[in-house]
Amino acid sequence: MDQNRIRFLLKLYSDQLATPKEVEELFDLLKTAEPNDQLKKLFVESVIHTEPEIVLPEEAWDTIWNNISAGTFLQQEQKTPVMLRTRTFAAAVVAAIVGIAGFFIVHKKKQEIPVAVTRNIDKEDIRPGGNKALLTLGDGTSIVLDTAQMGYLASQSNTKIIKLNAGLLSYKNGKTPGGKILMNTITTPRGGQYELELEDGTRVWLNSASSLVFPTSFTGKERSVELKGEGYFEVARNVVKPFHVTVNNVDVRVLGTHFNIMSYGDEENINTTLLEGKVNVTANSVTKSLVPGKEAIVNRATNSIEINKANIDEVIAWKNGEFRFKNTGIRELMRQVARWYNVEVEYETTTNGQYFTASLPRMQNIAALLETLELTGTIHFKIDNRKIIVLP
Repeated sequence: MDQNRIRFLLKLYSDQLATPKEVEELFDLLKTAEPNDQLKKLFVESVIHTEPEIVLPEEAWDTIWNNISAGTFLQQEQKTPVMLRTRTFAAAVVAAIVGIAGFFIVHKKKQEIPVAVTRNIDKEDIRPGGNKALLTLGDGTSIVLDTAQMGYLASQSNTKIIKLNAGLLSYKNGKTPGGKILMNTITTPRGGQYELELEDGTRVWLNSASSLVFPTSFTGKERSVELKGEGYFEVARNVVKPFHVTVNNVDVRVLGTHFNIMSYGDEENINTTLLEGKVNVTANSVTKSLVPGKEAIVNRATNSIEINKANIDEVIAWKNGEFRFKNTGIRELMRQVARWYNVEVEYETTTNGQYFTASLPRMQNIAALLETLELTGTIHFKIDNRKIIVLP
């Protein structure tokens, strides 16, 4: 066994630099290597080094290794979803394990079963989204931010608009007060995202297919913005001037806090998730307060508010460059994929009973993401230009 060669190929694969031939060579080496303590040690050390979240006792690694080397994988307890890990080196390990042992999918009855591996993605591929947005000024002038130069872009009354880097726009208020307050709009397309620093120091991250309407400077007794789509807010604290986010008929009121709002028109609910501080969510004249770790779910049809425990990692995964799913149905999952890759999704299967638990990088091409989902063996995809066809 050539440990150095395996280690080298694993590094290339984890960095997404491996050629198809190198990937094939890596899988062949892992499949044909004689089970031994050296290869097991290499596998365990590499996973632990790159994935600090993985903490297992030695006997657990023994079980995993024995199943890998035997070409099988133990079925887990029914209430314990298996997480797909494909970032950095874990991507290579998972893919290699799957190539040897199959994987799991959570079905409608929440039963996890091992399945065979298939790879049916066409050669066509689609790149992920990136830092793209359109800024519309108060006078109607539009600036394409992804192609605009760095530095000063424009002035609105007494406020300067500065592009700080490829994905960050900043509003800086001048020292001289006064001037007409104008409303600006920043819009991200499907396949776009952008970060914005408002005049008061509040930071806003916009997900794809989203927009934010905001004033060039906050005056008066309140700070108010209007959101469509999804945004993550880190609001600058100001005890005498609360911050309001209006989403459809929902109002979110804060003083200074970190929270996420998801309000896409093709989703059933408007979700406000609190990470830090305190917010009040008002819908249909009913106000409920959130504490960190909770989320307010407003049903679009009834305007009713339900407070639930939030899965913070899943909610803000988009901001951190990931897709995270926990028992997520295929249609909800593909809506997120469609917005980020700017694709249409067509279904040639009527099944709604497939639920996925996964952690996947957002910056990989779509074929790699779909191939990972195909590893379950229960769902398949076809790429037709910018259309993803979901097959049974």
